[in-house]
Amino acid sequence: MSDIPEAVRRSVIRDIYLKADQLGWDGLSPVDRTTWYNRWVDDEMLGGVLTRYMPRERARMWIKDVPMKHYNRARSGIGPYADLVSTPLPSAYDIARIALGEDWTVLNGTLREKPNRCQVTDGHGQKLMIWGNPRNLKSLVWAGLNARVDGLPSPIVVISLLQGERLAESERRRHQKVCELAGLNLRVITTRATRTTSANRETPALRLPDG
Repeated sequence: MSDIPEAVRRSVIRDIYLKADQLGWDGLSPVDRTTWYNRWVDDEMLGGVLTRYMPRERARMWIKDVPMKHYNRARSGIGPYADLVSTPLPSAYDIARIALGEDWTVLNGTLREKPNRCQVTDGHGQKLMIWGNPRNLKSLVWAGLNARVDGLPSPIVVISLLQGERLAESERRRHQKVCELAGLNLRVITTRATRTTSANRETPALRLPDG
């Protein structure tokens, strides 16, 4: 996989991310995603390029294990392909402002992934902010528990919903109860992706915390 020239690699990943955005990738079922992996391999501009450097089946694995493995992290401004997405999600800085307030910002050098987390401050105190979608609650809570064991700043779990997504009231109560039992604060916010242009590259759309 390392035999792909860097310029070619980044061009293909940029095109894949654009197509994933157009499909609403987060809302696709595993079966639908498999269908699109196969279609992308058959696409002359994607698979046709990759198969110059690797066999077809390896090209399919490459699409799944390289660009799409990083897709959601890249949309959050994290990882080596963050500059290749066309509809980024709010960054850690934006999540902190939505979930905690305008005074909160990210401490340099603290951003980590798997799950997304960073230390934030309002100039007086610090917290460890851990965020992701509802499907990642288990890993968010586990990271919070480990933070408490390791003596890191007080952890806060942020469930980030995309515009149009909703948590059922029963699910919201369950999330709250799980976090309470783990000794973690929970915030639920709604955000939306913003198509990148020269005018809005530095100003992602923000929304206030739910509830």
